[in-house]
Amino acid sequence: EMNEINIGKNITKFRRNKGITQDELANYIGVSKSSVSKWENNITYPDILLLPQLATLFNISLDELMGYEPQLTKEDIKKIYYSLADEFTENKPDEVLEKCEKYIKKYYSCFEFLKRMVVLYLNHHMLFENKEEILDKARDLCIRIKEESNDPKLIKEIVSLEALSLAMANKPAEILELLGEDIESYSQDAELIGLSFQLLGNVDKADEVAQICMYQHLIGLVGNAVQRIALNANDLKVVDETFEKAFEICKAFDLDELHSNIAVNLYLSTAQAYAVHGEKEKALDLIEMYTKVCVKSIYNFKLKGNEYFDKIESWFKDLDLGVNPPRSQKLIKQSVISALKDNPVFASLKEEYRFKSCLLALESE
Repeated sequence: EMNEINIGKNITKFRRNKGITQDELANYIGVSKSSVSKWENNITYPDILLLPQLATLFNISLDELMGYEPQLTKEDIKKIYYSLADEFTENKPDEVLEKCEKYIKKYYSCFEFLKRMVVLYLNHHMLFENKEEILDKARDLCIRIKEESNDPKLIKEIVSLEALSLAMANKPAEILELLGEDIESYSQDAELIGLSFQLLGNVDKADEVAQICMYQHLIGLVGNAVQRIALNANDLKVVDETFEKAFEICKAFDLDELHSNIAVNLYLSTAQAYAVHGEKEKALDLIEMYTKVCVKSIYNFKLKGNEYFDKIESWFKDLDLGVNPPRSQKLIKQSVISALKDNPVFASLKEEYRFKSCLLALESE
C-alpha cells in the first residue's frame, strides 16, 4: 500500500537535511510550493517522473527516498519470524497466512527473508486443513530464490528445504529428481577452515571450528541412528544394537541436556519399535525417558553448549533463527503430547499405569 511508502515524511527530512526551503525545492523541481507542501503532508505524491530528480537532489537512492527497504537485517528477519510463529499459536492459521503473504509481497526481493518464510511454512503447515497448499507455497518460494538469487550458498540451502517440503508432501520421486541418487562424499570445508586458523596461529578459533564440526557430526550421527531404527523396526537385533550404540553417544556427550530434541527422537523411535514387537516394558522404559527429557528440556528448548562444547554459543547466535526453536513452545508441547497420545503404535500401552503417568506429566507441565 502507498501509505507504507513514507515518501512525504522523507521529502521533509531530506529537504531539511539539505538546508533548503519548500520554495527552493519547488523551484528546483519545477512545481508550485503548494505541491511540495501536499507531498510532505501525504495529501498527494510526486509524479513518478520527478522521483529520480528528487533522489539526485538529495543524493540518495529511490528506495531511500520512498522509505522502502527491500532488504531486511538478520535481526529484523528473526523478529518477524518469531512474531508470526507466535501468531500461529494464538490466531486462526488462515489469518496468519494472510499476514505472511503481505510480508512476502513487501520483501519479495529479500531472499534471506523468503528462505525463513519457507521454514515458517514447513514448521506450521500441519495447522492447515489443506496442508498440501502450504507446502506448495513453500516450494514456490524455493523456486523463486533458486531462479533469482546469485548466492550459491543460499541456493544450496534452498534446494535442501525444497527437498524437505517434497518429503513432507510424500513425493519421493520428485526428491530424487531434485537431488539425484548419488551420495556425495562429506564436505570437509569446515575442517579446512579450522586448519587454516591453526596454521595462522589462531588456536582458539581453530578449536571453536573443531567444536562446531564435532557438534554437527554428533547430531547428524544420532539422527541417522534414529532413521536406521525406524527403517529396521521389524528387526529387533538391529534396533537393539543401533539404540545401544546411539544411547552410549547420548550419555557420553550428555545429549539429554545438550540437544534434547535429538535425544527424545531417539527414545521415541526406539519405543515405537519395541511396542510393535510387544516389548511393553522396554517401550515403557523409553517412554519414561522421553517424558523426563521433554518435561525438563524440550518445553524450554534452546540451542546451547556445555562445559565440553564451550565455544559454540556465538555460532548458535549467528544461525538464521538463533538459539530458539522454529515453532512456539505451545505448538511444541502439543506435538510432544500427540506423539504419545495419538500414536496408534502405542494403543496397546494406553491402559498401562506407567504410560498414563507419562501422559499426565506431559500434559500438566
